[in-house]
Amino acid sequence: MHRIAVLPLDDRPCTYDFPARIGAIGGVEVLLPPRELLGNLEKLADRAALGAWLNEVGPSADALVVGLDTLGYGGLIPSRRSEDDLETIMGYLAPLLRLKEAHPTKPIYAFNVTMRLSDSDVNEEEKPYWDKYGKLIYRWSFHQHRFKAEGNEEDRTIANQTRREIPPEILEDYQGTRARNFGFNQTMVRWTGGDVFDTLLLTQDDTSPFGLNVQEQHELLDMIRTTRIEERALIYPGADEVASVLVARAVNRLHGRTPQFAASWHPLDGKRVVAMYEDRPLWQTLRGQIRAAGGKEVGDEAKADVVIAVNTPAGGQGELCLRTHLERPDTPPRNLEPIILTVEDAPKRPLAFADVAYANGADPRLMPELVQRTGYQGLMALYGFAAWNTAGNTFGTLVATAAMASLPGADRQALARFMTERLADDWLYQSVIRPELQLALAAGADLATLKATLDARLAALWQQHFPDAPATFKTFFPWKRLFEAGIFLND
Repeated sequence: MHRIAVLPLDDRPCTYDFPARIGAIGGVEVLLPPRELLGNLEKLADRAALGAWLNEVGPSADALVVGLDTLGYGGLIPSRRSEDDLETIMGYLAPLLRLKEAHPTKPIYAFNVTMRLSDSDVNEEEKPYWDKYGKLIYRWSFHQHRFKAEGNEEDRTIANQTRREIPPEILEDYQGTRARNFGFNQTMVRWTGGDVFDTLLLTQDDTSPFGLNVQEQHELLDMIRTTRIEERALIYPGADEVASVLVARAVNRLHGRTPQFAASWHPLDGKRVVAMYEDRPLWQTLRGQIRAAGGKEVGDEAKADVVIAVNTPAGGQGELCLRTHLERPDTPPRNLEPIILTVEDAPKRPLAFADVAYANGADPRLMPELVQRTGYQGLMALYGFAAWNTAGNTFGTLVATAAMASLPGADRQALARFMTERLADDWLYQSVIRPELQLALAAGADLATLKATLDARLAALWQQHFPDAPATFKTFFPWKRLFEAGIFLND
């Protein structure tokens, strides 16, 4: 059995457990560091201990998947908050270089999430000043870049006016943090050009068509082209799913295969929608995830190893977590019958199902009808299902799952387990239960009460929709908030 060592972004289920779940489908053992060494919303990862862990397990692993945010900054959230200088951060990567020097043929698949630019006044995952100046910084960043790109004087006026509303010391600190992280990314591109990494993924978390982060992306792309590593260094929307995607890429390389995927869009024009929190049409995001997983997109479904059926929005994505723009996905000409008929076809051909009509959960109108038509066993014929958080998160998880499911001798039991957990989480929790819990939280309910409600509602909804497939789940809130939940089948 192949073994892949994975250093995740942090300790959340989507970053820590998903790579192992997906690896199991492909018949590989995923080695993970002790969960307590990783960071979370409140603490840094133990970077020195993680470096030692890499050097301990690396020599016996067939490949390594390394979250550079974790090793350098202490995690994804710390990468936005850390006051460490670049020299200090680079020092924590020394064990990785020593490992490569000792084992020069060992493939290392590295990833780093480029620093996001959140359009909100929520500082839960940002520096403390973001609750006062976050939207202003975003507004200034967006309009100054759009002015440079398009020359509209209104954008320059807005950018200049907004900049005056941000205290100089706040803007200086923010720009300094960005410059440090950008310098780190540039160094990682150079390392890839020097063959330290077999692959480098620089993914974009919470982005839009314009902004400082997009400007940095363009500079990094130019650097990648100049270095002539376009096939090994990729930039595209994503974050929490990247370790899972790189596990699939590593397994595909170990098997010497390039899985081929075809997309079936419903409705077709939905593929041109720019998803919330992203900077490009859905079809480009999916193509980026396919490339990252070591696959290839083909136009002919008959030539594909897996067809990906995509439930798209007609008039733009809705947002199930924030309860905004909920009317967009169902605008004409959206018709659910074609996507249902396509998914019903799953027992006849390799088919996976991605639901990106909404951000942060599966389509609440589609899913009950789909389940009624297909039943649990019909859904288990799929090669994957995902519908969580951003379109990039959904596509990446789905592509990685389908790539492993299409391997000869894939573990269908492991696939069914992961699919069952995705139905419970991506649909029942995120689309149905979480909005109810949000109302209860606003009314004063504590976390213990919300956890009990989650367990009761999940059990009831599962029995309602899947009476012929009884299942029980263990649940928890890993970061003591409702945005993500750990939902796993009981052993």
